[in-house]
Amino acid sequence: MKTLLIVSLSLFLSNVYFAQDVPPRGPYNTLDGGIIDGVVIKDEVPIRSAVSYEHVRSADYVWSKRVFSRIDAREKLNHEIFFPFDSYFALYEAPKTPEDIDNPYWNKHQERWSLWTIIRRHLLLGDLNAFRISDPDYILREDGYQFKYPIVKNSTDEYFINDDYKKRIDRITASAGSAQPYGYSDYDGNEMTLRKTNLSYTDWIDSLENEYSTQLIRDNIDEIKKYWDEATPGNVLEKPAPMVYQSSQGIVAYNIKEDWFFDKERSTLDKRIIAIAPVSKFKYAKPDTPDQYQQGPMIVYLNGQEVIASAGDARGYEEFKGLTEEKEMFWLYFPELRNVIVNYYTYNNTSDAQWMSFDDLFWKRKFNAQIYRSSDKFDREIEDYRFGVDALREAEKIKGEIRMWEHDVWNY
Repeated sequence: MKTLLIVSLSLFLSNVYFAQDVPPRGPYNTLDGGIIDGVVIKDEVPIRSAVSYEHVRSADYVWSKRVFSRIDAREKLNHEIFFPFDSYFALYEAPKTPEDIDNPYWNKHQERWSLWTIIRRHLLLGDLNAFRISDPDYILREDGYQFKYPIVKNSTDEYFINDDYKKRIDRITASAGSAQPYGYSDYDGNEMTLRKTNLSYTDWIDSLENEYSTQLIRDNIDEIKKYWDEATPGNVLEKPAPMVYQSSQGIVAYNIKEDWFFDKERSTLDKRIIAIAPVSKFKYAKPDTPDQYQQGPMIVYLNGQEVIASAGDARGYEEFKGLTEEKEMFWLYFPELRNVIVNYYTYNNTSDAQWMSFDDLFWKRKFNAQIYRSSDKFDREIEDYRFGVDALREAEKIKGEIRMWEHDVWNY
């Protein structure tokens, strides 16, 4: 009787657990029709939660230094973070429901995703909060790495119900072109545009004097109705700006903000990541004066080529003259990101049967990062006063000074 009670209780608890919303999984190999692509079902790996950080009392927090480092995609040790690549077909459009996110035009590996694939997916699902790198109203006013400009959301499905929020997320994850007037050619070949009035949509169609225009609109009545609804009276109807979404191939690095600190209670020099930012390439024309600076469009990969969303389509980057800069796309609060990546797994070159999540990878620091900035009185990056090889030596010098400080603690 006691055994039966325990079994019944276990079944009840398991049913309650699986009835709850569970986070999307990383690896899976079960297909339709009962097909198992492998020996065991990989999605039976237990769902995990991120291991909590050690609590640090303020009294034991006796020394710290803020360090900014760059995880470069070109370094072999970091490849598990950046591979495998995903890609978008030209027909890919922004999803309208959570079920549309994984549509067939977003080509992803079935068992492993890159960190960027995971981040973008969960940004759309509302599991992550993004922070802009500068004031959206004045790009020269940067946030100073302090989470000043969050993209605020009120619910997890904000991307699908709030057009303004959707546009803000698309702007930081895609190359956006400019909207184009919706027009047509008349009998004489003249370009004509459509302008919204104070009339209703049906009355406006009936009021058009040009018979050809009326027939053109009736043939495309559903499409034009969308442009009509978005326009304001007196303005020309416009096609929405084209969006070319960044694939993982366009992520050249990740910048991390972390605190290196000494915990007196544990007698340990510890490192804790505070924030992480994907880095991509942007195009901009060198300004004549600093006040004229405008960050250009993001350079994204489409069908294996670098492109920029322009007026109405995407063009190869070679067509645009100008300089290229590598900048953060946005910042993420890393403790929040941990709750997502703890159930996504990286490649293990030694054995496919050994699981290591992205959270394990960062926790065990199985990556190589180069310091590009640290807290000091000048508040500047290393490249502001050192260049090339000298910048690498300066980064190693900062790291060496921290190690020497730890060494002195143990000696004195």
